[in-house]
Amino acid sequence: MDVHVALVLLFIAFTAYSLVSRKLEASVLSGPMLFTALGYGFHLTDATLTSPLDNSVVEFLATATLAIILYRDAANIRISSVMAERATALLSARLLFIGIPLTILAGTAAGMFLFPALGLFGALALAIVLTPTDAALAQPVFGNDGLPEVEREALDVESGLNDGLCLPLLLIALALAADTGGGEGMAGHAAFFLKQVVFGPLVGLAVGYFGAVAADFAFRRAFSNPAGRTPIMVGLAGLAYLGAELAGGNGFLAAFAAGLAFGWRLPAETVEKASNFAMTEGSILTNLTFLLFGAAMLPQALEAPALPALFYAVLSLTVIRIVPVFIAMLGTGTGTRARLFVGWFGPRGLASVLYLILVVDQSGFDVADAITNIAVFTILLSVILHGATAPFAKRTFFPARS
Repeated sequence: MDVHVALVLLFIAFTAYSLVSRKLEASVLSGPMLFTALGYGFHLTDATLTSPLDNSVVEFLATATLAIILYRDAANIRISSVMAERATALLSARLLFIGIPLTILAGTAAGMFLFPALGLFGALALAIVLTPTDAALAQPVFGNDGLPEVEREALDVESGLNDGLCLPLLLIALALAADTGGGEGMAGHAAFFLKQVVFGPLVGLAVGYFGAVAADFAFRRAFSNPAGRTPIMVGLAGLAYLGAELAGGNGFLAAFAAGLAFGWRLPAETVEKASNFAMTEGSILTNLTFLLFGAAMLPQALEAPALPALFYAVLSLTVIRIVPVFIAMLGTGTGTRARLFVGWFGPRGLASVLYLILVVDQSGFDVADAITNIAVFTILLSVILHGATAPFAKRTFFPARS
């Protein structure tokens, strides 16, 4: 297929999506689902638009998309109300510090049992790749005011922070697998993890706070016109991410922390107006990333044996996620339906795609292709199942509230 024809089809897809996006949100179809299919269709037609794709293109898009979405979502969290609401803060902490380790342990055990050839570090890397949840795929849930606020806010906080917490763990697992600890052993890996989780948020908080101070000063004095103010979230998200990476911290934690500080410092009305542009950019980049996922990553996975990977994918989206969530929520006073709701809506998406690229790029890691194939099936199944069930979350898990 000629590149011009492929581009015409791509722009038609974005135009059509913008025209019917509201209807799609209430249906079993979603943007990521449709654009993944479109990307795979481009692959089948050997479109010149997708033939030069490599991991660097997908990595850039996934990184930029994730940073913008994390910043935007964090900016719209009223941090004062979350901290004042003890139940939300407690549930968020439990999901992060109990749910994540248990999910990684369960995923590693399942990987070693089903795929012995992966070895310990291969199974560990697979589990970490599929642990973080995707804020982009969960947007229909986060924005549904008919769902319980505590659980929604907790899921939002979890999806914002687990990307940054899991990334240094993955890098450590890959270093251990390749025996590239630099002679520093576990102490060196622990120091690396601490730098990631300390410097990242610190840089992010500074960028978000002083960015908000500058924005407040400029907006009040009308130094910028309304149209010129809207891209500020995208700029600050990129600044926080890159600043943290330069300082040795985690860029995703920085983007989320920057959003929290920005939202805390500015009035809700100002944040909402700035969010509109970031929401549009995030939606475009999300769908484009899933198009490239369908074009560049899905075809290879479909050539591998499907049944074992699909079985692991089902486990990853159900038992491996839901059981740790149930354990993490013990003692919180939540009912079974609420626990199932939180456990089920942990979709895998952008972060997992980005992590897979890091796995593939790891030199000397001979099980990278096997991990990629398994994870791609899990992401694909998540895109389909979570996209199809999100519109029915309220009536499924909380029918009494309908």
